[in-house]
Amino acid sequence: MGKDYQGYNDILEYFKYIKSQMPKGISLFKRGNKLYFLFKTQYKKRSDHATGENFTTLGLNRCLEKAIQINEQLKVYESEIEFWAWYDETIKGINKNATNDLITVANAINKVESWFFSQNDRRGLQRSKETDYKSYKRAYGYYYQKILNQEKQVSYELLYDSLISYESDRETQKYQECLNAFLKLCEVNQLKTIYNKLSKLKLKTNAKKKNTFNREEQSISIEDFLKLRVAVLSIKDSHSLRENNRKFWLWVYSIQLVYGLRIAEVAAIKNLTRDYIPANDPQENSKDKTIFKALNNPDNKDNIIYIGNFTLWGNQKVKTGARIAMPLIPPTYPNIIDLLEIKNVPNFYHKSFNIYSRNANQRIEQWSTKFLGYKVSQTHTLRKLGNANGIQAGISDTVRCKSLGHSETVNAKYYQDFSGQTTIDLYKNAKRNPIPFETALKLLDDLPTNPKKEDLIKLLCQIYQLQYPD
Repeated sequence: MGKDYQGYNDILEYFKYIKSQMPKGISLFKRGNKLYFLFKTQYKKRSDHATGENFTTLGLNRCLEKAIQINEQLKVYESEIEFWAWYDETIKGINKNATNDLITVANAINKVESWFFSQNDRRGLQRSKETDYKSYKRAYGYYYQKILNQEKQVSYELLYDSLISYESDRETQKYQECLNAFLKLCEVNQLKTIYNKLSKLKLKTNAKKKNTFNREEQSISIEDFLKLRVAVLSIKDSHSLRENNRKFWLWVYSIQLVYGLRIAEVAAIKNLTRDYIPANDPQENSKDKTIFKALNNPDNKDNIIYIGNFTLWGNQKVKTGARIAMPLIPPTYPNIIDLLEIKNVPNFYHKSFNIYSRNANQRIEQWSTKFLGYKVSQTHTLRKLGNANGIQAGISDTVRCKSLGHSETVNAKYYQDFSGQTTIDLYKNAKRNPIPFETALKLLDDLPTNPKKEDLIKLLCQIYQLQYPD
């Protein structure tokens, strides 16, 4: 019941699940966007009755809870009049609407936040404020903070005044997201009158033509990153603190590029300057006794890193922690570890994760605009470049995605929109699989009776699909 379904097909799937959980003798069906119960009482044959809920995941959850209440009430009620009076008030909520409509905006927002964090995320994992607050903020919090006078009672006029700020461009994503956030506010707080009014403001879309929104896709090539790095290191500044600050951020971005990490995960690497055993760390709650050598150890040739569950500040949980990541070395730059000075680990000096995260985006945006002539404001761009490096290196999808900390489906959908230059590098330098063994055997027939070294090299190039060296 906790899964957070979003698409219509997902809701239909969840609808089937909820129907299978109904108490015996009580059925659930939908008519339009409304949900109805089907059951009989002692003196009334089996017929349909309004649930007071809409066809949404929240409405389905409430229907299951209400069906359990109905089932219990049917066992103990003494008169039909008593039962239907209870049904109208408790199930349909007829006498509760006036009370619900008196809730303040602040209290209504708190209920939405509590509801959000009581649900599992799309991966089926329990949400927490440490890891999912940004998701809440993006979907709901950002739009709720636009509502003025939050100590006032929730009203259609108050919500409409906030929504109208996007009216000048009704086709934008923000208008729809704001409207969805306000509808959720009404749904969670059972403000049906306001919900119905707001529902009429939904955009009418042509079924044959889906609305599309311009989403800023950013990319950067290794060559441009190296150019950026040289330019930043060449800044003339005698102040040692500022110089160290620049070197720190270049190292952070380099780690993202080489390992394909999220910005938070860079600050969660446990074996930067000392050997690390997860089982010895109480914060990790792990039984793994593997020794992960310090990254800055010159004898550590594998350069494997261990990403913990929390950043070094302790209160910020990373998205997919407790994982092992490998360097994704592109064939065009086999010396990338030395080139980017990955083993020269700097000190983290930020007081909090929020400051660290904000500065990370600001710094790369400033530098890319100044030295490259185009804007890179998302540090995630470097994570995608790391993925491209792994593809060029011939690392399998399974291994590469395990190191990156996401599924192969997510990788294919969101992490392969590369720049033109990166795509060209990918085509030119990606490691190719050898041809099938049976095909290779047939090539032996073309060899001369006494093959020379040059003939054998050509044969190997054909088998491994490589260009013959000049």
